Amino acid sequence: MLRIEMLPAAHGDCLWIEYGSGATVHRILIDGGPAHTYPALRERILHLPANARRFDLLVITHVDADHIEGVIRLLMDAQALHCQFDRIWFNGRDQLNAVPDPAGQPLGALQGEILGMLIADYEARTGTKVWNLGFEHALAGIDRTQGTLPMVDLPGDCRLTLLSPDHEGLLYLKDRWKTELDRAHVKSGDVTALRQKLAASRSLRPLGDVLGAADDDAFAAAGEHRFELPADDDSDLDAGLEDALGRGSGEAGADAPFGGDASAANGSSIAVLLEYPAAAPKVRLLLVGDAWPGVLETSITTLLGDPGKRLAVDAFKLPHHGSVANLSASLLEHLRCSHYLVSTSGALFRHPHKRALDLILEHHAGPGRPTLHFNYLTRCTAPWSEQADQKSRSYRALHPKGTSLTF
Repeated sequence: MLRIEMLPAAHGDCLWIEYGSGATVHRILIDGGPAHTYPALRERILHLPANARRFDLLVITHVDADHIEGVIRLLMDAQALHCQFDRIWFNGRDQLNAVPDPAGQPLGALQGEILGMLIADYEARTGTKVWNLGFEHALAGIDRTQGTLPMVDLPGDCRLTLLSPDHEGLLYLKDRWKTELDRAHVKSGDVTALRQKLAASRSLRPLGDVLGAADDDAFAAAGEHRFELPADDDSDLDAGLEDALGRGSGEAGADAPFGGDASAANGSSIAVLLEYPAAAPKVRLLLVGDAWPGVLETSITTLLGDPGKRLAVDAFKLPHHGSVANLSASLLEHLRCSHYLVSTSGALFRHPHKRALDLILEHHAGPGRPTLHFNYLTRCTAPWSEQADQKSRSYRALHPKGTSLTF
């Protein structure tokens, strides 16, 4: 059995994966969504018995707020929730500094440094080593000069193959990340200053272990306003919006070129091919955060050893919530897939882009007709709920909030 759930994370990602046989259940959590959706993740955890709140792996794909903030809150709550993590994958300051860099410049970014501090706190409290466990030099990255991809086997016969990031993407992130701490007036490694920043944040506070506890009314109201669905026109999509590192070219609009994402944060995304069981896979999931399509193509070719082959997967979690900037025809021509997962409410950036999903339907290579899975039914995802369109273009679309898919 393997089940993947897209928990409600507004415009972000929060993927809950369970696998195993009989009474033994293994769990993987990938990303935690933005801060204001953390209560949904927390409630999901609290419905487990206290002695079952163990995760074989926690992955933070990259530093964008809609992926990292919920994990920051979770780690602050981990002891109260009786959560245990056997492995935590995240490329922070120390990992980026470990990438061979001709410039030799150290760096740090505020949220990344806070998360790194909390992972170190977790290791110190539990007496365990979990950070990027399974990777050489504790770096979740691909050295293209080696001609191979890192593979990690998890308990329960599950294998993960790293498809992103490569060293080039990590160095690009490092180069763009240097000014973040200066803007926050924090020095890299200054734990005292980081704890002060964290304590002063209303959005990143822990909630403890009381089922039903929620954020205070003022923060909740502010979140509802900040993350409501976008306007019908483009008036709310500021062309000057920056990525999480403060240096981006802005969020790609629906008319942007395919595959043109230039966000340093997105280019550093941890992306994996999950295979279960490892020895003779019956299920393959492509879980890619907000990764760049060109990096994924290169890794898939390396994995298969032939640029003309297609990688057969059962489900593909679309990069960057179905943005045109993170999909390309050439990437889709490297895949054979039945299920496409779209994690977004459409808030902030009106993902998914229609052109992106049209491209998927156009290049779908089976088996069977494509099925689109959405974890929200909103104005931004409703167009694919129309039965007439599904029939005319031979696809299915499922829209339950917090959708799950079992194999």
